[in-house]
Amino acid sequence: MRSKFWLIVAALCLSVSFLIPTISQAASNKPTELRFNYSMPGKTPPANGWNWFAEEMGKRSGGRVTVTTYPFGALFKIRQAVENIVAGTADLTNLSVRTFAKRYPLLSVTLIPTITWPNDTPGTVASGRAIMKLIREFPEMDKELEDFVVVWVTQLTSYNIISTKPIYKPSDLKGMKIGAGGVQGQFVKMHGGSGVAIVPPKSYLSLKTGVVDGMVQSYNSMGAYKLWEVAGHVTVVPMGRVPLPVVMNKQSYNSLSPDLQKMIMDVGDESLTVSTDGMYAGGKKGKAKLINGGVKIFTPTAAELAVWTKAFQPMEAKWLADRKKEGFKVAPKVLARYKQLAAEASR
Repeated sequence: MRSKFWLIVAALCLSVSFLIPTISQAASNKPTELRFNYSMPGKTPPANGWNWFAEEMGKRSGGRVTVTTYPFGALFKIRQAVENIVAGTADLTNLSVRTFAKRYPLLSVTLIPTITWPNDTPGTVASGRAIMKLIREFPEMDKELEDFVVVWVTQLTSYNIISTKPIYKPSDLKGMKIGAGGVQGQFVKMHGGSGVAIVPPKSYLSLKTGVVDGMVQSYNSMGAYKLWEVAGHVTVVPMGRVPLPVVMNKQSYNSLSPDLQKMIMDVGDESLTVSTDGMYAGGKKGKAKLINGGVKIFTPTAAELAVWTKAFQPMEAKWLADRKKEGFKVAPKVLARYKQLAAEASR
């Protein structure tokens, strides 16, 4: 009887030993799930490129990685993005250099309106890649962003001003409250207005309720947020651009195999073209919606634009002076390098 008992025990142990590799293999084959929280509405460029990234990662990894997107800040809003990505609330998210200009002072060089890029897909993609170059070339910039891994930088298209009353020259900004942060907000202040930090999703309500008299935004965003319903004028002047770095939780990134880390970087970089094509297409549609909605668009003559260009010039000196006060000796080199990269893209 006793021998029969031990035979049964031995058989059970043998069965379990065969099951363990199967269970282990099943666990190892389970896909890595990444959560991508982003601030834009799901169907609005540049989110089209971010959605493409999510789908492409699943395809290219052969199902080893799945990326679930959370549009419009479903997990957290952009002002809380840094704390949440560090905490691991999401694995990926986008930031806004304009929103976090004070937190990342060297990176805010990308907001200076005197530094212009070709207003097309190749030029805009080049500007996003140029920002990645700056981060890699300057240890001081890399240190600013040490809390996470910067995967790629989506650069938004050129910003203009949409407002409730016409703005023809910089002095018209006097007394106005304009939704603009960072360097753009400083420019408004220099000309007698107030730069108010407003995130794009709150543009409509802020204009409608009089929190601001205008917003610095792209045609794509103006159309996406239906701003023709609450503002009647657009001034077409190059107010700079706003980069949206897509960043990843360090622990999530380090948990991936080297080939998957490289894949995320490569697919992220490729998504730039998808996003940018979408933004320019969205910009055309946005401008058409504005015109159909009765918005008056003011395009300065060469002489009028020269007045704006001259007014923008002190912004470089102001940026350098601010960085000097903060102890960033490398700031002049960062500015010079970014201007060099922009010039190269314009040839």
